[in-house]
Amino acid sequence: MQGFDCHAHVYSQVEETQESNYRPSRSAPLEEWQRHLQHCGLRGGVLVQPSFLGYDNRQLLATLAKLGPGYRGVAQLPNTTTLEEMRNHAAAGIVGVRWNLIEHRCALPDLDDPYWIDFLDRLKVMGWHLEVHLEGERLPELFPALHRHGVTVVIDHLGLPADPVPLAHEGFRQILDAGREGRTWVKLSAPYRSPVADLRPHVQALLNHLGSERLVWGSDWPWTRHENKHSYRQTYDWLRHWITDETELLTVIDSAPRQLFRLP
Repeated sequence: MQGFDCHAHVYSQVEETQESNYRPSRSAPLEEWQRHLQHCGLRGGVLVQPSFLGYDNRQLLATLAKLGPGYRGVAQLPNTTTLEEMRNHAAAGIVGVRWNLIEHRCALPDLDDPYWIDFLDRLKVMGWHLEVHLEGERLPELFPALHRHGVTVVIDHLGLPADPVPLAHEGFRQILDAGREGRTWVKLSAPYRSPVADLRPHVQALLNHLGSERLVWGSDWPWTRHENKHSYRQTYDWLRHWITDETELLTVIDSAPRQLFRLP
């Protein structure tokens, strides 16, 4: 078995939510996700804290405690989180923090604010990445400042591009330009969350500018808000449709995740 699913969610039945008006209709059991991994010949992956659970990472940490070294987690944390707390999370398998900023659910962080600057500095001390989930047209409001701060950034879901022509979109151009610095990664995941029907040109542009070593794949299982529209296998086949070169494909599903998420 080889390769990793770098974006999935595992949770029990959710009775109430803290940070979202969305509540999933069913649970997302760990065993079900692992069966999908096995059927696709994958050996592990990365679990991302669901936005609707907010800063309550207890389920994520409990799940990681059951798993072996082939798994990692990405948490949601407030900017008051101390280095000691981050180190405790790292011992449990956390390797990054996610910001879900879509749908204008909250104001974008003010990256001139000393509290946010200190938070980003703590991420750098930990060697953690910052995963950003933000509409492509809003990305220019945040990405340049993040890039200046020198934090490793992982762009969620291909940057949710809003234009079918990659270079016609300012946010996507910024992602491509940042590829020269080697601190920007992109998740090839959830094309159904983008308004663009065919994302093959965007994947090719990412390969050309960032290289396959800065790209990772994620199933986005169980596809919150988009349940029952496709199968797990289809999400894996999309990657093979986007990337036909076997060497590049192996880099995206295996060696790139090992480097970014410190997988064995």
